[in-house]
Amino acid sequence: MIGMADVNAGHGKKRRTLLLRYGLVVDGTGRPSLQGDVLVREGRIADVGLRLPVPEGAEVIDCRGCVVAPGFIDVHSHNDWFMAAPEHAAATRPFLHQGITTFVTGNCGFSAAGFDPARPHLGRIRNLVNKATGLKLRWHSVDDYFNVLTQNGLTHNLLLLAGHGTVRTAIRDFKPGPLDGDEQRLMHQDLETALEQGAAGVSLGLQYEPGIFAPPKELEAVARLVRRHDKILTVHPRAFSTLSAAYRLQPFGMAHNLKAIRDMLNLARKTGVRLQFSHLIFFGSRTWRTAPEALALFDRARREGVDLQFDTFFHHCGASLIHVLMPEWFLARVPGAYGNRGLLLRLQAEMTGMKSVLGIDFGDIVIADAVHPKFARYNGQTIETIARRMGKSPFRAFIRLAAASRGQARVLMFKYSTAQIVRTLMRHPAAHFMTDAWVEPVGTQNPSAFGAFPGFLQTVRDEKTIPLEEAVHKMTGANAARFGLQDRGRIQEGLAADIVVFDLKQVYDNTTPLATDRLPSGVRHVLINGVAAFRDGAAVDAVRAGAVLRQ
Repeated sequence: MIGMADVNAGHGKKRRTLLLRYGLVVDGTGRPSLQGDVLVREGRIADVGLRLPVPEGAEVIDCRGCVVAPGFIDVHSHNDWFMAAPEHAAATRPFLHQGITTFVTGNCGFSAAGFDPARPHLGRIRNLVNKATGLKLRWHSVDDYFNVLTQNGLTHNLLLLAGHGTVRTAIRDFKPGPLDGDEQRLMHQDLETALEQGAAGVSLGLQYEPGIFAPPKELEAVARLVRRHDKILTVHPRAFSTLSAAYRLQPFGMAHNLKAIRDMLNLARKTGVRLQFSHLIFFGSRTWRTAPEALALFDRARREGVDLQFDTFFHHCGASLIHVLMPEWFLARVPGAYGNRGLLLRLQAEMTGMKSVLGIDFGDIVIADAVHPKFARYNGQTIETIARRMGKSPFRAFIRLAAASRGQARVLMFKYSTAQIVRTLMRHPAAHFMTDAWVEPVGTQNPSAFGAFPGFLQTVRDEKTIPLEEAVHKMTGANAARFGLQDRGRIQEGLAADIVVFDLKQVYDNTTPLATDRLPSGVRHVLINGVAAFRDGAAVDAVRAGAVLRQ
């Protein structure tokens, strides 16, 4: 069955028979909720009904006043980079506090696995793994990676996408320009192997190296490969703002974020691939006004039969790498470009207009983790503040941080959206909820890693944005169906017992702009494959309840 877990889910943990009594069962399908009980036996949902008898020896969990729902599925995660660490519980614990039981990983073109050990540029991949996790690369293929996860044990379920960017990097490094024939053959070979070994699809990251260098024909070939395997293509597009260096400036022309949407919709029309548009945002206050037109493009394509959906998060900021702010022509000449006066002057001229053209400036960009130890003291500060402390212009401070980290400094950028846009996206029938977050080992945290799903629920409760059943569906059943997880995402007899119990009256996203790492409240219990991973509002530290999910 598509999306079934490896047989060792739970990593040896004893699965008790559990009866969740007197809860409001929101089953993940979007149908009306019902008061009732849920029986869990041997890691699966054994029965759902009203006043079920208590089996001998069963543990009874009183759920009065609480919602019993499927475990939340985070459809846009980057936790594949952290889950390979033997002790990864600290990195995943905040997601458990949110009620998340499954991660869909490998997004934005970067997956932790799926490359051949014979490829010439694995040094770049090893460096990425080491910087993200502190680990040495002990795996290459998807099979290798899944075996490492299985041996270590997992705190959550994990579904993996194969990263186009990672595979391309292993073959060609960050060299600009199109692949030659041999390189393209090797890339297709590695992506195909990853799909055959259980990857759920392929992800594109077209604002990052090396995806930013991929021409349309290369992307079309990748989309057709994914379509042949009947899997999904997720895409971080070339632009999320009205003006981007990814496109030529044309006075009175289409906003660049809309061009990026149009390009991906045309790719889906041409190839028939299932397209998941990643983290739909509108970066910069000047871009916010394009939201209605963007959704109109989506709606038109969906009416035409394009298999298109998108995911969105709750907060108005998001995490990325510092190189995401740089144009293709500059990245193509890195690292030499950092010392090229002419290129720097051109880049400075382009970036100087950010405030007037995009509605953002260096005061809206926080260095979450400078990566380079020399600049660790600046973690948590805006580039504008760092510039004052360095005695440099904001642009020069930005360049210094980017060069020292080789483009890997992690940033938290604001003005991604507005409360009104978030509510509009929540209501859209093509929307899925997610975090797009990870926990930084040091530095400033992305609030989405701590409060995204509770934030959605809090808004539903306080503002009646959408019905509770619809919100839970966008966190569970809809997400499972989109990524082919047939045995998760619903409270239904026979399915895997991934379950969250939460008190809707007490659910809060407790993060603030100055305290982005406060844990949420309101989640009472979490079961993963029938194992209690979170009890009475506290994580069970030693639990290894998760499973690798293959397709």
